[in-house]
Amino acid sequence: MFDTRANDLHRALWRDRSVKLAAYRRDFAYLGLNEAEYERRLRAVHEALVLPYVYWAQVTAEPVTRATVWTKIGPLCDDEETERHRARLTGDPPSHRWVHVTREPDDGVNSPFPRGLVVAACATDGARGLHRDLRGPVDTSRWDDRARAFAELAVPVLTSRPVTREQFRAAHWRDDEPAPATADGLRELLLGYGYLPGWLDLAVRIALEDLAGDLPDARWAVPSTARRHWWALFVHWGDRWNPPSPTA
Repeated sequence: MFDTRANDLHRALWRDRSVKLAAYRRDFAYLGLNEAEYERRLRAVHEALVLPYVYWAQVTAEPVTRATVWTKIGPLCDDEETERHRARLTGDPPSHRWVHVTREPDDGVNSPFPRGLVVAACATDGARGLHRDLRGPVDTSRWDDRARAFAELAVPVLTSRPVTREQFRAAHWRDDEPAPATADGLRELLLGYGYLPGWLDLAVRIALEDLAGDLPDARWAVPSTARRHWWALFVHWGDRWNPPSPTA
């Protein structure tokens, strides 16, 4: 699995029962695979995720990590029972909980924390606000710098052309949020979140397509490599590319 995008591909495969891989051909070539071989391996892993579980943990000042103490429910009979537990755990505030729904392999491992594919990561109302209050002041300077660079460099790339419904679903972290109808609406949505890794991936691919090989370093032609240099890539895109006026 070539990086964190593999989890997004599994989530898309779980949600849609299909997955579009054409945009990743250069990554597959870098791995020594073709698209068909990668999809075969992706589905083989996916088909092993047969056991549904629900995990919940009380909200504390600490972030969710492998050290988090979870209560585990399962394996469950089917998706209907899984959803019943998820709805029960997230539907009775003010008890603040993190709730993860997973699909895991039937390999005899009794994991104390969510593993396999996290199908849904949710929380009770107010849980995130309580977490912020409990953890107290934190140094957000690095996050602020990243969010500022995302707004100034990545968002212009993303709003330089219409984004398709498929691109929106693949890039956005919330399946229940509707796609904006205009470039201005998309800009407002993106700026509201500050920094979104899935959208950054899409911006990298758009910039590489626009630049068509005109890169500061030829190695950046591989999207996963270009992503590690996204600040410089987008500055270069701004210098080289004169995007058309965005349309609805």
